[in-house]
Amino acid sequence: MAKREKKPAPIDRPKDIGAALFLELMMQMLAFFILLTSMAVIVEEKRLAALGSLAGTFSPLPKGANLSQGKGPAMPSRDIVDGSKAPKRTAKALTDVAKDLGIHGMYAIALDQDSVRVRFPEHISFAPGHVDLLPSSMKLMDKLAVIFTRPEVIEVRIEGHTDDTPVRGSIYISNWELSAARAMSVFHALSERGVANGRMVVAGMGDKHPIPNHPELSRRVEIILKFRPVTEHSEQSKKMSLSPPHRAAVSEPKMGF
Repeated sequence: MAKREKKPAPIDRPKDIGAALFLELMMQMLAFFILLTSMAVIVEEKRLAALGSLAGTFSPLPKGANLSQGKGPAMPSRDIVDGSKAPKRTAKALTDVAKDLGIHGMYAIALDQDSVRVRFPEHISFAPGHVDLLPSSMKLMDKLAVIFTRPEVIEVRIEGHTDDTPVRGSIYISNWELSAARAMSVFHALSERGVANGRMVVAGMGDKHPIPNHPELSRRVEIILKFRPVTEHSEQSKKMSLSPPHRAAVSEPKMGF
């Protein structure tokens, strides 16, 4: 008959209970910091793709129907992931806002795959020589704040511009201060409506950036929206991932014996 293996001797309790508790606490803190480190190196594009995948998987509608396509109240996963169309989509939304509010002179155009410029002249938001927003422009600020808080927008650059007319009878000694104060007024209006302060940048441009052949647009406010970058490499990788891998029909001859 095989001999029974002896049971291992029980581990003695630690004599110093405080040291054991301290060691257990350190192990838990180590595991916690390892978890934080693993979360800190997550690639933003992959995180958004994962969110979109989960939104489509757990949607209560069949096949992850999308709200933007008019198929029901599902999470707009495709709109979050597809960053290449965000600038054009946002420019169109801003143009629709101007039409709905009956604002003439406001323009929004997609500069490239990562940015959109919004431009509106002085008469839309300010009285001549003043830095306080007109009451009639508050509805516009409400609409802009909703668009600027979208997850694909990562930066809102607010620029104040003036003409070269000397400032007289004002508390601002030059056009630089006047343009910066107007940009700050827009900043505060958007901040009060939920746009994160860390997402916004304010700049006073003075009269150094006039628009050729359009002197009436020198006194203006421009807002540059920056979006999550979409590179050609990422677009090509998506196409490659959808196509089956190419393999040669005949393998290359090996060198040597």
